[in-house]
Amino acid sequence: MTTQLDVPRPVDPVSVPALSGVFAPVPDERDLSDLTVVGELPPDLRGVYLRNGPNPLYPPLGSYTYPLDGDGMVHGIWIAEDGSVRYRNRFVWTHQLRAEQRAGKALWGGLLAGYMPGPDVVPDELANRPKALPDINIIRHAGRTLALAEVAPPWELSEQLETVGTRPYTWGGVIPGMCAHPKIDPRTGELVLFRYAFQEPYLMWASIAPDGSVAHPPEPIPVDGPYLIHDFVLTERHVVLFVAPAVFNLMAAQTGGDVLAWRPERPLRIAVVPRQAGAGPVRWLETEPFWVWHFANGFDDGEDIVVDFARLSALTMTTPVPLTTAITRARLEPATGRVRLETLDERNAEFPRIDDRLQGAAHRFFTLSATERAVAPNLAAPDLYNVLLRVDTATGAVAEWHSGSHVFGEVVFAPAAGGAPDQGYYVTFRTDRQTLLSDWVVLDAAHIAAGPQAVVPLPFRVPLGLHGNWFGSQGGGGL
Repeated sequence: MTTQLDVPRPVDPVSVPALSGVFAPVPDERDLSDLTVVGELPPDLRGVYLRNGPNPLYPPLGSYTYPLDGDGMVHGIWIAEDGSVRYRNRFVWTHQLRAEQRAGKALWGGLLAGYMPGPDVVPDELANRPKALPDINIIRHAGRTLALAEVAPPWELSEQLETVGTRPYTWGGVIPGMCAHPKIDPRTGELVLFRYAFQEPYLMWASIAPDGSVAHPPEPIPVDGPYLIHDFVLTERHVVLFVAPAVFNLMAAQTGGDVLAWRPERPLRIAVVPRQAGAGPVRWLETEPFWVWHFANGFDDGEDIVVDFARLSALTMTTPVPLTTAITRARLEPATGRVRLETLDERNAEFPRIDDRLQGAAHRFFTLSATERAVAPNLAAPDLYNVLLRVDTATGAVAEWHSGSHVFGEVVFAPAAGGAPDQGYYVTFRTDRQTLLSDWVVLDAAHIAAGPQAVVPLPFRVPLGLHGNWFGSQGGGGL
């Protein structure tokens, strides 16, 4: 039985960059209607923008590791048919978060602390189990809104962001866990996902049909241990996973070592998995080690696969280590085993996105959030992005919008109603570093340098978060 002496102390939020300033959690659930619009909203921009992110209700015990720790909080902007705008935010009320709310304090440790309360602290069904953290992404598929965690099952929310039920959603137990970045194939309507695990099978992929039934049950992908894999690539014919040498070691964590270690002596391995049954075995490619949090997109180009992404020289979750970055295009050649890497830009940038209607198909443009100066990124202290880059892969040109003292996270594409690919708008929350007040902005995708065409000021701060999507009222927007 755990004793009180074994319980880690809560972290000091002031000493953790990811828990202070523009990242500081907010405790309140708010509703605001008839918000003021500065400028003019496009008449065809109607729907809802939802964004998830870590927002601990109480200071976690022992450790806080950005971006993998923290309770989920979803923030939304709704634009009605008459152009009126409202805001709402809600916690994702997991059973563990409800237990902490009843206790009035954190009961679980952070990821690196490894502490889980015993049956003397929480009900038996919650004891000695990791905390559910559906705090990374939010999607809609088959009529369900799902808040996503790193590898655990998602939690279903209502259209108004209320948590549905008291248990995560598992497709009847067939999908016991999934990644934070599933992909919807716009050609088939399938939701394709993967999951890594700490026990065999260490890596699996699956797909969900448009009606919500399981189309492709979990299928193992052979790997030799547990690796951190945050995102993946979907093409018309393939599931592509970059297995970087970021290795979990749970035994080391029990003896004071790192639960997640970077092994630069090992290569980065790329699994090219056929989506169609009987289309052949998994093919593996190798290249020098690097880390990828997020991919913009990938597509089949003949027998090759082209992938655009934000590349980091390494992964570190604890000790501050300077890193190098590169906005990168990779050409994978499964037939020869070659991996060709082309640097498109060397600025410090993250959160690459495309027009999701082109998911898995050839794209021309993608955007990234970047820092204003060429500073080295450092995952132990989250970066503050205030520049939007729009990369034109056909010409190599990079358009820019500088947001000044306002910083933001991921920027999402919202299609123009009935528009051609890449015709539409970019939307995001942002926060002024000086006033700590937030707003929501809309930019014309083809003219981002002109700045926002509409701004919705908010009388409070929306913490910088992680991922979101646009869900248009006419369909065809976001995941």
